[in-house]
Amino acid sequence: MLFDRTIRSWADWGKVYQDIPAFLPLAREIFAKEGLPPIREAAPLTPGTNAVFRADGLVVKIFAPAESGLDARADFETERAAIRRAERLGIAAPRLRAEGFWDDRYRFYYLVADFIPGMEAGEWLKTADRAQKERFCGWLRALLARWNTADEVPAGFRRDMAGRSLQNPRWRRLTPAAEAERRAQLDGLQKLPEVCVHGDLTAENILVGPGGAAAIDFADTVLAPACYELPPICFSLFDYDPSLARAFWAGEGPLADALFDGLLLHDFGADFIAEICGRFLGTCAESLPGLTPIRRFLRERYG
Repeated sequence: MLFDRTIRSWADWGKVYQDIPAFLPLAREIFAKEGLPPIREAAPLTPGTNAVFRADGLVVKIFAPAESGLDARADFETERAAIRRAERLGIAAPRLRAEGFWDDRYRFYYLVADFIPGMEAGEWLKTADRAQKERFCGWLRALLARWNTADEVPAGFRRDMAGRSLQNPRWRRLTPAAEAERRAQLDGLQKLPEVCVHGDLTAENILVGPGGAAAIDFADTVLAPACYELPPICFSLFDYDPSLARAFWAGEGPLADALFDGLLLHDFGADFIAEICGRFLGTCAESLPGLTPIRRFLRERYG
């Protein structure tokens, strides 16, 4: 047995997923199986949902087993297919070196990809000058022009996004009035054209280095309206900076309206609304009388 920790719940996984020594024996055997160089040095990376760490010039991602309560096989299959699509489209992203699963105490799905050196874009933008920011926004627009299409979309990317949104427990924090308003909007949103979206272009999921910028962590890739891409970009990556958002936006119609639509559909839309309430509106999501304050905030900030 290579992995000796016990996982019976999500809490168990939360105690171990950042513990590199716990996964190193497994990772070393995976590298040997895949014909990759032996691991000499391992280092932590920004925590996410799964066990992710650097092994010399590669990144190892070991997905949570079913015993954690989250069967991550779907995330594994999605990310694997998305990375392959990115490579076909010539999008700057980690190159996949190995993928599969290892049956040990639990079945662990894994990906091994190239490590991309660079600074997380959210931190990089804090010190970038105006010209650098404009070039970055142009790069991001060009990336999404290639990525946000319906071409070469694997079947696994297709989901009932409106149905998934209705079942999403995060939205339970809204007042009944605000949630009723949101649900009424979903009928129109599900009729919008769907494209392939990354869905998680946050401050941590774009790296900026000497060779340029690159997107990482494609596990949330899905087929959805293009507006689904906007909340993580505007709220996390740009940290609510309207000048960055305007430099980036080249879509049809007002950015605020597209952003509002994406917010109501996004898996983490309720979390973003809660952040907006606490950070800008001096209230909480549980007290919203409806969605008008959110729409007003977006229009005032983004025009």
